[in-house]
Amino acid sequence: MDFKNFSNKYHPLIEMTLEHELLKDVVAGDLQRAMSYAVLAGGKRLRPLLTLAVSQTFGVAPEKIVKAASAVELMHTYSLIHDDLPAMDDDQTRRGQPTTHIAFGEAIAILAGDALQPLAFQWLIDPNLRPDQQADLVMSLAKASGGQGMVAGQIADMAATNGDTLLLADLEQLHLKKTGALLAYSMVAGGVMADVSSRTQEQLVHFGQAFGLAFQIKDDLQDGYQDDDENKQSYLQLLGAAGAKKYLTKHVQLAKAALADLTDETGIDVSLLMSSLAYFDDMVEK
Repeated sequence: MDFKNFSNKYHPLIEMTLEHELLKDVVAGDLQRAMSYAVLAGGKRLRPLLTLAVSQTFGVAPEKIVKAASAVELMHTYSLIHDDLPAMDDDQTRRGQPTTHIAFGEAIAILAGDALQPLAFQWLIDPNLRPDQQADLVMSLAKASGGQGMVAGQIADMAATNGDTLLLADLEQLHLKKTGALLAYSMVAGGVMADVSSRTQEQLVHFGQAFGLAFQIKDDLQDGYQDDDENKQSYLQLLGAAGAKKYLTKHVQLAKAALADLTDETGIDVSLLMSSLAYFDDMVEK
């Protein structure tokens, strides 16, 4: 099964899990509606899908771990709610609908994001996982989403938007945190749930980081020069279209190399993970 068919199979299961578990775990009316509104607004569900793909690659059935795998989507959604607020990016729409603070007001939006963070950790305490696995997942998500990861990346992004000029290495470090940290966590989470070795986890991190940077570069290219905030720095602005595509291609090759190393060391068939890189086919240099 390639990643496209894998996604077609498990995307509906992730959606059903998110909807069902949110209704079960959140009872306050306005808060529940705002959280569900934001989480269920659509999206590729790429992060939990990658977690499930890693777990399947190493022999763990995705159906057994879908709730824990979906926890990252709660953390991701919290970040989007807060990024959209007037004090941050001040966005009016997200995924084709009014942003959460436009639909529910700023106070409810802030609280919805606040509630999604601890709920993500709650979902990682899954009875299908051993206590040591639960602890590893909680620690990994905390590092990926907090002051060492996503939030640190957002701080750097705000500084750059407000006037700091970034070199390419600075922009890469920013996105390794802001975008790449949760994507790398998604690979690590699948490895934790499949009990892979520490060396294999390192290779999954390398794959996730390269994937995350390629993801951001593609996003910049798709946005073109149409970003609402002219001060926001991007790979397109820094490198031009041709240079950004070349840089994207470099990171796709790094992701492939990480998977090749993993196969060389373990003998595991990584074709499912390798096929996830088809996401970049429309942008990579041929």
